[in-house]
Amino acid sequence: MDDHAGMREGISAVVNAQPDMMVVGEASNGQEAIARFRSLHPDISVVDWNLPIICGEGVLTTLCEEFRNAKFIVITAMNDDESIRRALRLGAKAYLHKDMLRRELLPAIRAVHGGQEYIPQEIADRLNRKP
Repeated sequence: MDDHAGMREGISAVVNAQPDMMVVGEASNGQEAIARFRSLHPDISVVDWNLPIICGEGVLTTLCEEFRNAKFIVITAMNDDESIRRALRLGAKAYLHKDMLRRELLPAIRAVHGGQEYIPQEIADRLNRKP
């Protein structure tokens, strides 16, 4: 769920290249993301924090309330500690800066699918959390 088609295509290509993963849907804004989640019930959703129409925060707030077992990985270009803390408080199981996706996306998906939280070391260090 990202408003940039190129980002969605890149994420889909990486995920679909894995023998144990498959992208089941995409959305270009928060309103579409909520509707697609409700109809597709994905195991994990990768959500851009800065979606148009309804932001990533609104998506998480709505869907985590409605689907208690939903698993979200937040991706963003934002680098502020408050956004990270807010996303995790709202129910995100992982938080990745977009510049980390190449090396962190697949490990994050696997960890979150396995019931773990995934915080890359550089973010954990900033937040004084265990990775």
